[in-house]
Amino acid sequence: MWSCVPSQVSTCTCPPLLKNKTLHTMASEQTPLLHYRLTGGSIQAPDASASPQQTGTSGCDVGPTGSPRRLGTLFGVVVPTMLSMFSVVLFLRLGFVVGQAGLLQGMAVFFLAYFIIGLTVLSVCAISTNGAIHGGGAYYMISRALGPEFGGSVGLLFFLANVGSSSVYLLGLVESVVMDFGQEYGGSLPTGYWPEVGYGSAFLLLLMLICQFGAAFYTRAIFLVLLIVAVTYGAAIASLFPSGGERSVVVVLNSSMHLNVTVHAPNLGTLRSNLNNDYLVDYTTGDVATFFSVFAVMFNGCTGIMAGSNMSGELKDPSRSIPRGTLTGVAFTYCIYNLTAFLISSSCPRLLLQYDYGFLRTIAPFPLLVSLGVYAAASSASLSCLIGASRVLYALACDRIFGHMLSPLTVTSRSGNPWVAVLFTWFLVQCVTFSGKLNSIAGIVTTCFLLTYASVNLACLAMEWASAPNFRPTFRLFSWHTCLGGLLGSLAMMFLVNPFIALVSLVALSILTVFLHYQTPDMGWGFISQALIYHQVRKYLLKLDIRKEHVKFWRPQILLLVANPRGACGLIRFLNHLKKGGLYVLGHVVIGNLDTMPYDPVQTESPSWLALIDQLDVKAFVEVTLAASVREGAQHLLRITGLGGMKPNTLVMGFYDDSQSHDWFLSDGAFADNAENRSHEASVCGPTPVQQLRTHFPPPRGAEAVRLLCESEYVAIINDAIKMGRNVCLARSFHRYPGPPLQNRFRLLRRDETPLQSTIHSDSETDTSDLETGASVTFPDDDDDGSVTIDVWPLDLLRPDAAFYLDVCGLLALQLACVLGMVPAWRGARLRVLLPVEMCLGVGHKSSDGASDCLNDATEQTANSELGGMGTEASASFLPLRDGVREAEVRLRKLLSGLRIRATVHTVPWDDVVALHWCRSDSGWIPDSVEDVSGVAKTIAGVPEKLCTPYIDAINGLLRRTSGAAAIRLLYLPRPPSDQRRYPAYLQRLHQMTGHLGPTLFVHGVDHVTCTDL
Repeated sequence: MWSCVPSQVSTCTCPPLLKNKTLHTMASEQTPLLHYRLTGGSIQAPDASASPQQTGTSGCDVGPTGSPRRLGTLFGVVVPTMLSMFSVVLFLRLGFVVGQAGLLQGMAVFFLAYFIIGLTVLSVCAISTNGAIHGGGAYYMISRALGPEFGGSVGLLFFLANVGSSSVYLLGLVESVVMDFGQEYGGSLPTGYWPEVGYGSAFLLLLMLICQFGAAFYTRAIFLVLLIVAVTYGAAIASLFPSGGERSVVVVLNSSMHLNVTVHAPNLGTLRSNLNNDYLVDYTTGDVATFFSVFAVMFNGCTGIMAGSNMSGELKDPSRSIPRGTLTGVAFTYCIYNLTAFLISSSCPRLLLQYDYGFLRTIAPFPLLVSLGVYAAASSASLSCLIGASRVLYALACDRIFGHMLSPLTVTSRSGNPWVAVLFTWFLVQCVTFSGKLNSIAGIVTTCFLLTYASVNLACLAMEWASAPNFRPTFRLFSWHTCLGGLLGSLAMMFLVNPFIALVSLVALSILTVFLHYQTPDMGWGFISQALIYHQVRKYLLKLDIRKEHVKFWRPQILLLVANPRGACGLIRFLNHLKKGGLYVLGHVVIGNLDTMPYDPVQTESPSWLALIDQLDVKAFVEVTLAASVREGAQHLLRITGLGGMKPNTLVMGFYDDSQSHDWFLSDGAFADNAENRSHEASVCGPTPVQQLRTHFPPPRGAEAVRLLCESEYVAIINDAIKMGRNVCLARSFHRYPGPPLQNRFRLLRRDETPLQSTIHSDSETDTSDLETGASVTFPDDDDDGSVTIDVWPLDLLRPDAAFYLDVCGLLALQLACVLGMVPAWRGARLRVLLPVEMCLGVGHKSSDGASDCLNDATEQTANSELGGMGTEASASFLPLRDGVREAEVRLRKLLSGLRIRATVHTVPWDDVVALHWCRSDSGWIPDSVEDVSGVAKTIAGVPEKLCTPYIDAINGLLRRTSGAAAIRLLYLPRPPSDQRRYPAYLQRLHQMTGHLGPTLFVHGVDHVTCTDL
């Protein structure tokens, strides 16, 4: 499996995106993205060939519309904001607020409403001064801060809110016209559903034509509207100062009762009578008014703070105009509302305010003049929402948040006006207008606006909490406290206005966000979630103290060295299960010298490995390094991989052999392209991720391919890892790993096989036909239920005279098998612990002259010396010869019980196998002393040449007979010999021992991984 191909560095073909990144990396010092001429001239924009995703701008031309930016602060932001916030509230709702709540509570209503929207305005100002703002207003700010998924869903709801708001203002305009000129009210205009729909459609058509002429004509229109509203408001205020000091008007209490009241010039007596609240029945709804109902009505008139920012694509300098213009407009309307409420409270009696909300027309010398102001304010608010909605829709279409479905809406006129988006918005407003019900949609509109405001506050709060160095807005009058206050205030108002609609809106937002998460491509805008995660991870990594580690909380943290993932996908997936919530890193070594290369090849390798992880759907990190040799690169990875208390404790490598590597890219379903869509995707979007991976990673090496890693270097890496205190695992035959087990998936019985009937088996001669074919053999037992098994051989099979105790290697194998069984995909597998025993003479009964006792004492002494520090665990894991086979099995079961490992213990007789070992076959060798046994035990693995081929073949036959049908086998990995000249022989013995087996994992532990304590 492990191989390094030299040509991978110099001749690898990079995918288009990776290639562009490489070229940018090479030329970044000579060709920065922006060129600033310090001696004059203008800033040179990025290369026109750069995609919108790379630049982070809208997918359209300059600005959101491609038209020249013409609007300044006054007519681009201040006037639209003021007119939208005034709307009809200034003329038709102030009497309701002051008459029901009184002046004091009325001002409290103004303060609370403006406090909530003021916090949102601060967030808008902060975001708008943190970089270039293009078309889309609030949508653009939210999407660039929180990502395309959340920004797209909020942007769609914000667009629909503007559509509904335009219709609400339009219906209010029609209602005012009908009340002034309708036949039901003594006028001449026809009334009814269809006539009123006709009036609204005519007004809407006029507003649409204004929008079709573009931003310049819109500026002239709102300037005219501003003049009308200003003149009308001045006339209405003048009517509060009647000639002669007072004026009598008639108040209609009900159909049969009328009352004459007197309007005085502002005086202290009238002011005192209107200071406190006097909540009565609201004659428009029939319900008794409350503070919160008054607040809800007033707040509906404060939802126009985004009217100016919606025109961000038309503004000359949006980063300057949006904060200044919005703050000015909001502050001006707040002062006007409070001044008007004070004058009303000082001059108008309470009954007039409570029973005639349109009292300004009643007391005015020229009522039609006030009506004209109402018409102008309502039409300007509707116009602002109409043109703002079209700009938001155009930005959504340009960004392709919803794919190519909205592409026709990106069409613009010669001057850059998005006339198709305007027509589509007009059509939706017209559809809403057909409902003819003002109150039925007002709550939905207000809730959607509040949801947008909450999202803006959330975006600013997230960027403030992320503490990213590039978030440095020039507007500094905000903090995370103001963002959080605006967020909570907006959410609270949503549920105060209408709890059901608020809940439905949040559900709709969640559904849209999830949908866009799976449908929207990577836009290249950055993800605030990554900044927030980084901030939190860094904080908690500092708290993860390596000095506080304890064996009770040990978990596998794996570093897998991979040369070519095309031949290692099975192993990568298996280790993804084995990690069990621990650290998992894929390490790759690129061979070369940076001095002789034009750029760092690691920069081009890493993105492809990250794409591979996404394609395999594994939870892993990637570390790629450049080194002169594989061994040197492995040392780099072992030392520097991880951070703080999260560092790999286990090195995993594929087995070193000459077998033909399996190409998983050709057989794995994760790398299967849809042939029907492949050519279309390639023509539209370029190569698919799978095609890019196939291009980048070459096919696996052949059996005769030249290697950069020799046998000695491979074994040296094992030794290096052990010296560095890392556990080592060698994985073999994982090209046969079919994935997580299913019932009977691994159970392959030979047709001519005769199942054995006992858990204690008699050894038989190795079946050479099995060695040739490599067929799997089962190990049936009394409790065999046909389920897949995980077999663990915790003793060192190459040291039969020292295999009487469990050391850290065996305990690590048991721990890994237990961890694997805890994974949901492997939870149905049975764990079997296989204990080889000698049956003929009885364990520990070598002779009668005391040699056996000497052997037992030596073995126990060796065990205790190597397991020092394990306490009760060491004594529990020692299996002395004198206790006999049954006692050894009982003690092993006791150990497993103490470690809470659910496994079945199977004793496997291997007398014939042990008889072939060199220390047993050399003229009846019997140790004379403890030192003799201890020395032999430590030198058997160190002299692999003495392990004869018949002995290794016998072990292989034993493994195939007993564990041939297991899903995974975990074997004891002896420590490599200290003499480097014996490395090839050591590796050859491991190769011979596991020949023709299925997925097998050699395990060598260096530290304690299990604990019996609570």
